[in-house]
Amino acid sequence: MAIQWPLVLFSLLAGGAGGLLAFTGLSELLGGSRTVRRRASWVALALLVVGGLASVAHLASPLHAISAVTNLLSFSGISIELMLLGANFIVGAAYLGLTREGDGGAATKVFAVLAVVCGIAIGFFCGHGYVIDAQPTWSTETLPLAYLGTALALGAFLYALVAGLAKKPAGAEVARADSSDGAPAATVVASELGGKLWLAVLVCCALDAVGIVAYGLFLGFDAAGAHGALFWGGCVVVGVAGVLACGVAGMTAAATKAPVPLAAVGAACAFVGGIALRMLMWAAATGYLDLFSHTVPSVMLNL
Repeated sequence: MAIQWPLVLFSLLAGGAGGLLAFTGLSELLGGSRTVRRRASWVALALLVVGGLASVAHLASPLHAISAVTNLLSFSGISIELMLLGANFIVGAAYLGLTREGDGGAATKVFAVLAVVCGIAIGFFCGHGYVIDAQPTWSTETLPLAYLGTALALGAFLYALVAGLAKKPAGAEVARADSSDGAPAATVVASELGGKLWLAVLVCCALDAVGIVAYGLFLGFDAAGAHGALFWGGCVVVGVAGVLACGVAGMTAAATKAPVPLAAVGAACAFVGGIALRMLMWAAATGYLDLFSHTVPSVMLNL
């Protein structure tokens, strides 16, 4: 089955944005820098927009996107993804509005919880929409688990990267100063999530590895190995070993000495691994019912 690149990009970018928002919410709840959270929210919104545009591109015509919106209550895979895409965007935008001039009070805590819930949900349901009986190589709950793991790993490293780049000149914007002002990158990163940022990143890396391996075991080594470069190279070497190595390194002195390069390499590995997993899903499909390549979009949208 042909790889549907708009859907590959949509699911990873939207899922990664959700992971980024989830970490923003955790920072609000556990402690961290408002500057980091706001910058992470802006990055997440940008990824949601780009991912949404990729999804629209797959529908062949913008009018089909309007049809999808008007049929949200069908609760099809596409409608759930669109609802979560909108929910994440609203939560991220609302958080930015609430924290523009300061803390924002108790309302920010509410939106922090929503960010965690919605951010995790979009990563999972971007994969769950493909679990259909008509496609035997997709009919497994390990697929949405793998989608969620790769999305969370990408979002986790992106948050660490944003935190590492959040250093501001000492004394700048004194009236709006927070814990990131004039602080070294390693100090800013280490203070995030109440000092548990790299531990949270490692947990996401472990979920990423479990999801990819679980889906590989479901396919079987013969089927997965038939696409050696994708499975062994992209998924196992980069998506599992590379991501885990960066996550483990975050618990060592490397996180103190070079947090930005470490986060950047981790994000790159998570992105490549996430793309490889989604490519493998399409490449390993049986072709029995090629809904996404040949079916009229209106049928896909339950119209």
